[in-house]
Amino acid sequence: MKPKSIQRFDMLFPLAALLALASAILSFGALEAQVQIGFNADGEGARGMAIWMVIASLFIFTLLAGILWATISFMRMGFMRWVLAAAVLLALYQNLMAFRVVGPSFAGFVDLAATLAGIVAVLLLFRPDSSAWFAEKPDGRFEP
Repeated sequence: MKPKSIQRFDMLFPLAALLALASAILSFGALEAQVQIGFNADGEGARGMAIWMVIASLFIFTLLAGILWATISFMRMGFMRWVLAAAVLLALYQNLMAFRVVGPSFAGFVDLAATLAGIVAVLLLFRPDSSAWFAEKPDGRFEP
């Protein structure tokens, strides 16, 4: 049986990921413009490529978030909580830089909410009951 802190992590981390995706959808136009500037091109071909790059980035984010969640929650890989902690700290840094450079926006506040939910989720992984759960040697590594 999973401890309460892991059960709460199982609720908070997907919420944080969904909020991050919502933030990206809210700022889709700005992301598309940034990618198009990176291509240094104009026209429908560059715009189409920029749209696909943003969509691919969102897919990769979703895939990585799912892998992180599964390795922590189901496979009990305790070292992955450190990887998640580093990713959440990087997201917090990026949020602060975005507020400094671009200024506040609705999408920025949604992204900040996602980061704060991620911070709480990560803190749950370092509570004594979760640390004990990670330290246990289960019969199999997979626990639903």
